Amino acid sequence: MPGTFTCRHCGKTLPRNPCSKNQKYCSETACQNARRNRSNKSKLKKSKKARDLRKARNKRWREKAPANTYMDQYRKNSPEYESENRKKQLDRNRKMRKNVSPSMIVKTYALTPHPFGDGACMVFNELKGEKIVKTYTYGLQLQSQQGTEAHLLQKTC
Repeated sequence: MPGTFTCRHCGKTLPRNPCSKNQKYCSETACQNARRNRSNKSKLKKSKKARDLRKARNKRWREKAPANTYMDQYRKNSPEYESENRKKQLDRNRKMRKNVSPSMIVKTYALTPHPFGDGACMVFNELKGEKIVKTYTYGLQLQSQQGTEAHLLQKTC
């Protein structure tokens, strides 16, 4: 019965353990973790009861230890972390301000003319000193291609 086997995780060929008939993983910690994970995934796929148990266990853990408590506690115990993080955030904000275009319009692609079937185009007006974030809620101007008549619709939601 003894012989060799190839580990499914690391790929090494090793002598088989005589006590194990169907050995597929070696005794390395990473390989045993891979074996355990694979086994757990297959159990979760097959059994609704296992999925429900895991879901209940995770819910109990989340209720006992909310996600924000860890960082709150860390910040309380490490004031140097908080001050350093604030400095880094100021630097990130400065870099962002340098990269911002001078335009006051956030969605610039909305300023391109959008032709309709009847020959009219839809464009948006740029108002000085005002920032347009959602262009569809501000103002739009419909103009006919002949240029004879312009219709201004103010739409505020």
